[in-house]
Amino acid sequence: MAFYVYVFLLLIMFIMLFRGAILIRFLSDKIKVIAFIIIGAMLLRYISIFIMYFSSSMKYLYLLKVPFFLNLLSVPIIVFTVLYIFVRKDNVKFYYIFIITAVLCAAYAMMMYKCEAVLQNLEEYKFILGYTLALSNQYIYWGYLVFNTLVIFFVLGFVNKNNANKLGIYMVLLAACITISELIAWLMGIRVLAENILGDVSWIVVFIYALNKVKKTADRLNYKAPSKVSR
Repeated sequence: MAFYVYVFLLLIMFIMLFRGAILIRFLSDKIKVIAFIIIGAMLLRYISIFIMYFSSSMKYLYLLKVPFFLNLLSVPIIVFTVLYIFVRKDNVKFYYIFIITAVLCAAYAMMMYKCEAVLQNLEEYKFILGYTLALSNQYIYWGYLVFNTLVIFFVLGFVNKNNANKLGIYMVLLAACITISELIAWLMGIRVLAENILGDVSWIVVFIYALNKVKKTADRLNYKAPSKVSR
């Protein structure tokens, strides 16, 4: 059963990423760049997960270390991007997202250089196949957990704000809660699926929803804009 659930979630993720790739061309240039980074990074991660899950040999799998952990980079960028879209603060400029993205990319590169990863055979778990990677330094996972917890406390302040996208805010809360629950279970040694992907799927759903909102807003503005008639 776990095998079919896992494969189903992988297919859902690839479908969502494909949907995101389609939406990119309808976005403004500044959001298009960030969306391309997020979709590209997540696609690399899930290609590596797919390879490791169905691999019969561990040879060369360690080379997938850099793309395998890209959710640790992509999810924070998703969080800042969707909050910019949902909260609607006019005094916050989008170029801050580029600065944050650059800092996160530098931090991720340093983490990949400094931290070792352990290749694990998942056959020790019932109904789970293939291999996975885990960072030897668990403080990184705890930092990721704390980040999602801070997201919850931050967005709770916008639940009752009139200018905020209520559904988007609730989706952010749900995604953060799912990520925290999944990660705590994993840190406690409770593993049902081969890899922690429920949180990733949740955040990608939120991101695709945010991109759809941006696209619909742009379409509405273009529709309302008066067309120039040449004489």
